[in-house]
Amino acid sequence: MKKVAMFHTSSATLALMQQLTSDIMPQVDVMHLIEESMIKQVMKAGGVTPSISARIAGYIRIAEKADCDIFITACSSIGAAVEQCQFMTGLQLARIDSAMVDSAIQHGGRITVLATVATTLRPTLAYLERKVQQSEQPLTIRSLLMEEAFHALLQGDTFRHDQIVAEGLNNAFADADVVMLAQASMARVLQQLPPPPVAVLTSPESGVRWLKTQAEA
Repeated sequence: MKKVAMFHTSSATLALMQQLTSDIMPQVDVMHLIEESMIKQVMKAGGVTPSISARIAGYIRIAEKADCDIFITACSSIGAAVEQCQFMTGLQLARIDSAMVDSAIQHGGRITVLATVATTLRPTLAYLERKVQQSEQPLTIRSLLMEEAFHALLQGDTFRHDQIVAEGLNNAFADADVVMLAQASMARVLQQLPPPPVAVLTSPESGVRWLKTQAEA
């Protein structure tokens, strides 16, 4: 059984990921690493800066020293930056949204990506578009950014955040065959809604189920 290091740029994803890893892969040893300030700095800079990349590399080194085998980021905003560190480590580096993107492409048709942070939406779209090109399937990609929802979340107003995301979901349902939620923090809104008319994919559960296959391999 392999040991996993899961990196969070916000504590907002911690409780959900702890619950999912406990439920889905209870036998796997998971070390959670958190840097609460990173997502705010990524947002302020409009993306991952060289200094942020250096800090990400530092957390990978911590995972190495803790005898981990897999390093996975729970934050889609830094997914590409984590992938770019593969040259420096023997650890398997992964991103929580990889299984979700693969599943969306398999659904086919019209894909709508929802996000509340621009610095998450851009890399998620870039990753999705890269994977779509590799698949050579004629898919349509749309996106919806709801930044006011994330601002509400930062202010502790989870009710307003969830309300905005729910409205975005209902709008997306009218013109999509599959909807992707770009951030783990958005997933809980689905529990408050009726069954959706189209497939809605979230990164936390699909990512952890994929992670289980890697940890047990």
